Amino acid sequence: MIKNNMTRGVSAGALAILASACGHLPIAEPAFEAMTAKRAGMPTDWTVSPMTGDPAAVISDYGVFGDAQLVSFVQEALENNRSLRAAIESVRQSEYALQSTRSRLFPQINGSVGARTSAPTDDLGNNQDQYSFALGASYDVDIMGDLNASIQASAAGLRSTEAVYEQTRRQIAAQVARAYFAVIEGQLQLDLDRKSIDRQRQTFRITQTRFDAGSIARDELVLGESNLAQAEDAVIASEASLRAAVRALELALGRFPQNKLAIQGALPEPPTTPPLGLPELTVRSRPDVVAAELNMIQTFANTRIASMAPWPQLNADLALGLSNTTLNTTSDLFDFDGLALSIGASLAQVIFDGGAVDARVQTANSQERAALERYGQTIINAYGDIVGALDTFNTLGSRNVALQKASTASQEVLRLGELKYQEGSESLLNLFTVRNSAEFAESALIANRRARLDQWIALHTALGGNPTQSSPVATAASTANGQ
Repeated sequence: MIKNNMTRGVSAGALAILASACGHLPIAEPAFEAMTAKRAGMPTDWTVSPMTGDPAAVISDYGVFGDAQLVSFVQEALENNRSLRAAIESVRQSEYALQSTRSRLFPQINGSVGARTSAPTDDLGNNQDQYSFALGASYDVDIMGDLNASIQASAAGLRSTEAVYEQTRRQIAAQVARAYFAVIEGQLQLDLDRKSIDRQRQTFRITQTRFDAGSIARDELVLGESNLAQAEDAVIASEASLRAAVRALELALGRFPQNKLAIQGALPEPPTTPPLGLPELTVRSRPDVVAAELNMIQTFANTRIASMAPWPQLNADLALGLSNTTLNTTSDLFDFDGLALSIGASLAQVIFDGGAVDARVQTANSQERAALERYGQTIINAYGDIVGALDTFNTLGSRNVALQKASTASQEVLRLGELKYQEGSESLLNLFTVRNSAEFAESALIANRRARLDQWIALHTALGGNPTQSSPVATAASTANGQ
């Protein structure tokens, strides 16, 4: 028997104390200092809103309308929407990336067992069997802190992806609610157009009778025919618009568009606007702002990694390994007598690279500045979304009061006009003018009611969720160590 013992390495930190001191370098804090500067000057009257990550919270947000069908549709969309399923796969990919980065904190253990036989070609029976067994492990010590920075970068990337997923989920829920209310508005507008065509037909019968009796000229008969045809066209257009709205809702639910939904709901009154207070937390609870903050933290961590490149790189390894080979027997194959240990350290420095390292550092610094500016613009855009959504919502509320008055008055004018026309004291042209005014006012009131609901959803989304609850936001402490 021939036995040959060989060693293979397992790296571990010879300078563990130095590693523990350098492993938690202040990477997140500069990012938060820079972000705080970008948030300076914001008003002091904005409220807190949460990003819980719980789909039940998103679903319950739409329970304020008291419509069970709407709530069930939101839940269905969050379960079935393909875009949302794709977004959750992005989150999982980020989780796996973080897991891969964190795996470097643990020893890597490898083992192998092999067998081989060989013999001369002119004497195949005279063969030799060779067996091998090897065991080794490796461990990288984060002496310079680059592993810790990589973990922070991966953790921030994961949380950023989660924020994007949360934003996608809220956008889908809002899309479903808007599509649902659009269907109801379409039904109301179609009912209005059908009532209009019934009135036009009744009026045309009176007009035809008067023309046949010779009491009116042909121009009034032709005018009646024209308005009746326009009413028929309006019904056809409203029916097509309603079908399109139903298909849009089916698509939002993740269904194939077949115009098979039966909607029984009504347009509710929108909830009141939320109270405002605590500005920074309101804006920072928005998923897009959360994602921008975490992208900043990730960029700062990557800059920290790049900034280490010009400095001497200190590495230490502790090698512990075993490699056994035997011939024609497996006896002593797993003998650990040959286990060997070695310790080593190295210090390396790039002497000349034509400016490549410096270019990488400058690129990282530029990316950091760009991320900071994008974050600042995200904050401004978020602020603008809230201000604009709130102003539009209040404006639509004021318009609703005026439109309600106009519609009520127009309906009374129409009632009187139709009585006068039946009595023969009102011209057909004046009747159509009054009728068109009344129908336009009622249609505008319906459209405004739907627009107020859409705008409440926009305001709700701009505030980042339920504005009556609070939730913690990212801090330097919670971001450190990949939390």
